[in-house]
Amino acid sequence: MTDSKLPEEPSEPQFRSRRERREYERARHQARHMTGELTVTQEDSEHYLPEAETSPAEPETSEAEVEFRPQPIAADGPGGLQDAPSRPVNYSPDQSAEEPEGFFNDSIRYDNAATALPQLPEDTRAYPEQSGNVDSDIEEQPGEKTSDDNPLGYMLVGDGMQLPEIDEEELKTRKTRKRRRTIIMLTSFAVFLGLLAIVGIGVGQLVGWNNKDFPGPGGQEIAFEVNPGEGPIVIGNRLVEENIVASTRAFRDAVEATDTTAQIQPGEYTLRYEMPARDAAEVLLGVGIPGMNYVHVNSGHRIDDVFAHIAERTDYSIEEIEEAADPTNFDLPTEASTLEGYIAVGEYHFPLDASIQEILEIMIEPTMEEFERLDVNEGAQQHRLVTVASIVEAEARPEDYATVAGIIENRLDESNPETAGFLQIDATVIYGMGVRQLQFTAEDRRDASNEYNTYVHRGLPPGPIGAPSIEALDAAAAPKDSDYYYWITTNIETGETKFSSTYAQHQEYQEEYRAYCDDNAEICGRG
Repeated sequence: MTDSKLPEEPSEPQFRSRRERREYERARHQARHMTGELTVTQEDSEHYLPEAETSPAEPETSEAEVEFRPQPIAADGPGGLQDAPSRPVNYSPDQSAEEPEGFFNDSIRYDNAATALPQLPEDTRAYPEQSGNVDSDIEEQPGEKTSDDNPLGYMLVGDGMQLPEIDEEELKTRKTRKRRRTIIMLTSFAVFLGLLAIVGIGVGQLVGWNNKDFPGPGGQEIAFEVNPGEGPIVIGNRLVEENIVASTRAFRDAVEATDTTAQIQPGEYTLRYEMPARDAAEVLLGVGIPGMNYVHVNSGHRIDDVFAHIAERTDYSIEEIEEAADPTNFDLPTEASTLEGYIAVGEYHFPLDASIQEILEIMIEPTMEEFERLDVNEGAQQHRLVTVASIVEAEARPEDYATVAGIIENRLDESNPETAGFLQIDATVIYGMGVRQLQFTAEDRRDASNEYNTYVHRGLPPGPIGAPSIEALDAAAAPKDSDYYYWITTNIETGETKFSSTYAQHQEYQEEYRAYCDDNAEICGRG
């Protein structure tokens, strides 16, 4: 055995795969701890080592194949572990250059060394177990390296090889990592379950999974309005918001369980706080009370629209309705030639057996009450008010009602320098033509046979041109003072309206309107 001081072992090479590492460790382990005669043949070199250049200073090895097997290791004594070389037995110390990376340095050679350890009796030999994967129990950690003196982490003892020892600190670190991963996983799972529960509860409330109900009979009365187009779920959600019923699900179930084919109609109903869902459903469906007819009137509706809707919702024909609609049958101003403008905007419920006369009286009553509230008691004033209000309703947006009402009053002044008492309003001309469109021809503008043509007839038209809202009536009763004489809606979709004091300025706005209609022919009624 050579006594030469061996150079420090090179740093651990880089491996392309675990398999390369296993082959490297197996060969290195056998080389460092073998005894006896050993020659690495070409076949063995190809199996355990990468191809290496042969040093010129070394003798050629025999081509004869020598059996490659591990030799016994003694626990102590001559040739024991303490005397075993830490390098292959024929390592050349003359190679002072830096060792290149690889499985083994090219200067390493294995042959029949004269320094081989003496053979021990067969029964004293201890062989490291070579079956299976040598490093199958090694857990690789990123950036972690094994000891240079013992790369596999095994301890050689007298009887052979034991399982790898794991440092106590490393064991604690691994347990800490595992515990941390477990805590993070459990925490994340708990948070997920919590969020799922919250979302489930919210969705349940939204779609009415909760079917709790109030025991009844209910508390203080409350007015509840059903809007057109609302179904049981939307109505149920609103009832829950008003604290009228306890849950949407209970209300929906009550509607489905009600023995009726009726539908909930738009309108105002009297309900109670915290009432049973079944009671609320029966009130809204009219169960247990006389059957009702439902009729609604929208702002701007003409009288023929109203009559058609009444005929649709009742058993009366349009002819029967028109016959009953004689103004002299009602307490209306003598100036009223029809019920146009006097039937109030709103929603109505009538008993199934109500006469057409009773129905019309009920629909006129709100307008008469509004006259009284505004302190407009004389018939001619009432007729003038409802006529102006109907024009305001047709021509302006609610936010412009008072301004347009003031302009109408300015135009009606025959001494004004702009219109000399002519209203010159398109909506009145179109109403007199009996059509529903936004534009008309120059010939229509000159048509004096149209009593509602305010371009050729000075002052107000003979009567209202539609049903005015309460807001329009209020604006007509209190017009806003201004020096404006003109207005024009330059964008029908948005309702944008521009006002002017002179006709020249008004003409500029008219050009804007014409350009808009050129781009939106269908909206302007040209299509």
